Amino acid sequence: MTMTVRIVLQETARFFAKHGLEAARLEAELLLAHLLGVERLRLYTDPEQPLSGTELNRYKELIRRRLSGEPLAYITGKRNFLKWDFTVTPAVLVPRPETEILVEKTLALLEEETSGQILELGTGSGVITIALAHYLPAFYFEAVELSPAALAVASENAARHQLSERIAFFEGDLYEALPAGRDHAYTAIVSNPPYIPSGVIPSLAREVRKEPRQALDGGPDGLQIIRRIISRAAEFLAPGGFLALEHGHDQKPMVERLAREAGFSAIQSYHDYSGFPRITICQLCGSRSA
Repeated sequence: MTMTVRIVLQETARFFAKHGLEAARLEAELLLAHLLGVERLRLYTDPEQPLSGTELNRYKELIRRRLSGEPLAYITGKRNFLKWDFTVTPAVLVPRPETEILVEKTLALLEEETSGQILELGTGSGVITIALAHYLPAFYFEAVELSPAALAVASENAARHQLSERIAFFEGDLYEALPAGRDHAYTAIVSNPPYIPSGVIPSLAREVRKEPRQALDGGPDGLQIIRRIISRAAEFLAPGGFLALEHGHDQKPMVERLAREAGFSAIQSYHDYSGFPRITICQLCGSRSA
């Protein structure tokens, strides 16, 4: 029997479903499109295209990698975030839909601003800053990352999206990475920091455990990095500026408490697509309304 695109996809989708992959058909399509170097639509416009023996063997290897728990984005080397594709490697977290909400809520607070400067702490692959830069063409951005390998991915993505001139990347530990000797007055600080308690990480899904631990581990209670971000945010914000944070689904009460203790006057939380509080925006005294 000739193994065509249609047949291979049908068999792979059934195989993936049998092994518990929720989006079995989609993952089969994405892997095959990656292997053939085509867009997913091409799989439907030419479903009777035969696959060579070499292509079938390479596809089987991709299937094996996926079933071993390797994230799909690491296999294909890319991930869609909002409406753009980004380079993704094992050096960075795989961007998730919940983080799109962080971008959307940040944009909502900036819709009346004509210009400004935004800082991202822990930029990873750079998707948050780059997405914001697409939507805010008059803004300037600075992004900090502790991991040199992750910073290289973020820089590559900025260049790919032709935004390198508007984004300055700094390697280092949160605020300490910023250049000394100049005033910082950011319109907003945004971050999706590590927030998973250290003891929980061994129980995470196998593919999540393959992501960089440094980007997941938030210390004993998951709030180690969040505390550091909130405690100094006011020093770096302009009057009326705000801090937008992604955090764990059960961390909202403590995040709000930390924000109040740090002097933030308006605090608003937002839910993710599963209905859990996932984003908190903390604002200094000023004209914006969170």
